[in-house]
Amino acid sequence: MNQVLIGKILLIGAFQAFFLAALLIKKNEKALHDFFMGAWLIFLSLYVSVYTISPAGFFLQNPWLINLYISLLLLNGPFLYWYVKSLIHKDFKPIREIFLHLIPFLLFNLYLIIFFSSRDILKNTEGMNASRKIDLPFIYLIFLFFIAISVPYYILWSIRLLRNHRKNISNTFSALENRNLIWLRNLTVILGITWTILVAIFFTHHVLLLFSDDFCINGLFLTLSVFIIFVGYFGIYQPAIFTSRLPEPSIDILTENIPYSGSPLKMEDIQKYLSSLSDYMETNKPYLNNELTLYQLSEKVKIQPHTLSRIINEYHHQNFFDYINHYRVQEFKAAVADPKYKDYSLLGIAFECGFNSKSAFNRMFKKSTGLTPSQFKEANL
Repeated sequence: MNQVLIGKILLIGAFQAFFLAALLIKKNEKALHDFFMGAWLIFLSLYVSVYTISPAGFFLQNPWLINLYISLLLLNGPFLYWYVKSLIHKDFKPIREIFLHLIPFLLFNLYLIIFFSSRDILKNTEGMNASRKIDLPFIYLIFLFFIAISVPYYILWSIRLLRNHRKNISNTFSALENRNLIWLRNLTVILGITWTILVAIFFTHHVLLLFSDDFCINGLFLTLSVFIIFVGYFGIYQPAIFTSRLPEPSIDILTENIPYSGSPLKMEDIQKYLSSLSDYMETNKPYLNNELTLYQLSEKVKIQPHTLSRIINEYHHQNFFDYINHYRVQEFKAAVADPKYKDYSLLGIAFECGFNSKSAFNRMFKKSTGLTPSQFKEANL
């Protein structure tokens, strides 16, 4: 690819990172996750722009920058993890964790300062330019291995956090829109795929001596630039990132999906709770509130939230989200046959029954009945 074109793409990515960071800084209400995302974007922007605008031979004239740039790759994984965890957990205490996750980066640079001279850097850089195998110290290779696995490791860790978060909100909310963070999971997966491809290219280059140095280095910076562009594409529409609307507090009361513990419920209490819950659902129809939460229902039926969640999960074999939306589906099926709603669209009826989005309604109805809403209406009218 033309080097001038590559340079323009890199500068676009660097500029966008600065622009997105500025949006975060201008937010009226900033949370901890905003600071992590802003710091990450500024870091990426500086990382890409310094490389792009540096004159030819600048890094060879300052060889210590080569290994500094390599070591800085160890920070992308922690930045991702800190952002995800601070977004999900309102009680995240970052000070101790930040130091722990910075240990590999600090150790690598300590090793470079004490044991790895500029002469070693230049010697191995010449080896790269000569397209031959590079003779690197064993400890240096270990650090390179840690760099290669760092991002995939943190990606898997972040995906696990996001998966647990989705389970938690399904046990707490009856509507998941703007809460399920699917966009962040998709962004994390994209980063994982591109990083894996990049590592494979570098491995092939240095072991099998395929691809050029420029191809590998440009691939790294293009990957970071494309990732920045995706952050903008996914994030600009998300209230949790660039607008002043903050995500709802985390719902740690159900603590990471640990199995229910404590003394077993008495059978007489179970029957009482089930009867009370069923009577309230049938009589008061709280599911018509499209933002109904476990805690709101708990207050109405006079059952502790943890106990209510346990009753729904263990005796109805559903999470809170499915339990409430099952009632909404039943309400919709009855409303379709009611002359009162003859002038309503299917989506209009769904909204009257407690659904608050077309996608959630269609997905839940198909899951519950095996039919689309249109197919159900045609079959029953």
